[in-house]
Amino acid sequence: MGVDFQGLRRLADSPAVRRDAAAIREAHAGRRLILGVDRLDYSKGLLEKLAAIEALFERHPEHRGKVEFLQIAVPSRTDVVDYQQLKRQVDESVGRINGRFSEAGWSPVQYCYRCFTLEELVAHYRAADVALVAPRRDGMNLVSKEYVACRTGGRGVLVLSEFAGSADELSGGALLVNPFDIQALAGAIHAGLEMPAAERLRRMRSMRAVISNYDIHSWVAEILATVVESGRYRSARLPAAQRAIAVPTFIEAAV
Repeated sequence: MGVDFQGLRRLADSPAVRRDAAAIREAHAGRRLILGVDRLDYSKGLLEKLAAIEALFERHPEHRGKVEFLQIAVPSRTDVVDYQQLKRQVDESVGRINGRFSEAGWSPVQYCYRCFTLEELVAHYRAADVALVAPRRDGMNLVSKEYVACRTGGRGVLVLSEFAGSADELSGGALLVNPFDIQALAGAIHAGLEMPAAERLRRMRSMRAVISNYDIHSWVAEILATVVESGRYRSARLPAAQRAIAVPTFIEAAV
């Protein structure tokens, strides 16, 4: 499934979103920003992402004070006990990581548990240096494509779970990783932060070409064409020889 590439591109380049993105970057005091956007759901790999961020700061202390991870978690199924437990686990993980690594004027993890408007999300996509999309299993995951569509300057890094449905389409530019391998996930984040500008540009251009060619409009057109073709096939008359066999057989079975 595609996204509205042109619509997101226009929104990302709008004056209001540009101002909001600049304000987000200013709020992070010029530090590199890693962004996660997910529903609070077991399938989205939030705990794995937080474990990888913790491993990143353990293995690469040079990032401390210079990199921040912002996780936007959209509330989901808040009346279900398992989801309440997941929220507690996420809260505890965020608290533990910040307790270990925080310094004066810097906390490694910022956690927003609320719904965001599309405009707010696009501003964050535009502001983030790295998008961390690491579901355990996901049929599509449009966040990965939305991030790419909003990177109108042609830069930015996508770290993407190989189990996301969008992984095949974005394999030419994303850093694909197994989200269950925490050290590999931390390594991919580090690689994204250290990636040369020319490579970031090449990878992002590759992904933008893919999702602009197969956007939501192309996807809808393909689905409708399939439905129309299916209708033609189902309404076609059987050849006379097949009708001579099928009709009596059907009548006999119905009697």
